[in-house]
Amino acid sequence: MVQAGGHRVLAGLLGAVLLGLGGCSSGRASTKVDEAWLARVPPAEMEPVHKARITQNKAVDETTRARVSLEDAKSALEVAKTDEKATKARREAEEKALLAARETAQANDITRAQQGLRDADLEHRAAQAEVEFREQVVATREAMEKMRARELAVADAELAQTEYQALLRSGDVRAKELDGKAFEDKLAKARSEARETQNEVDALLQAQRQSQARWQQLDSQVKAYGGSGR
Repeated sequence: MVQAGGHRVLAGLLGAVLLGLGGCSSGRASTKVDEAWLARVPPAEMEPVHKARITQNKAVDETTRARVSLEDAKSALEVAKTDEKATKARREAEEKALLAARETAQANDITRAQQGLRDADLEHRAAQAEVEFREQVVATREAMEKMRARELAVADAELAQTEYQALLRSGDVRAKELDGKAFEDKLAKARSEARETQNEVDALLQAQRQSQARWQQLDSQVKAYGGSGR
């Protein structure tokens, strides 16, 4: 009796474990199509899935490009900051030169020093405008990196839904274990978030263009007066 009771307890524990594993597996299957199931889907039904996978791969590439583009923008910003410091130092030097020229009371020296200060001031303002522009570019590309990530989330959700639909069309009864509405909801949420980020990027791009115009206007003036420009 003790032995039989022990077997019943062991069987009960084993059943509970299997039930738990089955529950976990079902939970996963409700939101993700098992790749092994797709292997039985007819090739004709897999065509939309192949297209969705291509779209997903492109989205992955775009996220990588966005990340690299952001790093490039950060590097350009550091260069611009270095140039701004240099033009600031030159402006300060020209201010001292003007003070020294005034001490001599020589009109020609004062005129040259005043012109030097005006040129240095213009170069400094142009350098400051470039820093502001580069900062705006970084902000824009940060938002674009975020947008690409959300576009990838859309591609992931579209692929998952397409796989589910292919399984459903093939008549595989296991498709009933999946939650079709969950796929729809996930895709709708991903698309909504992508649209929000796109609006943010559009606003930042407009601000970036305005910032670039201000910088280029000053930079053109610097070049017109014989400065180095950018």
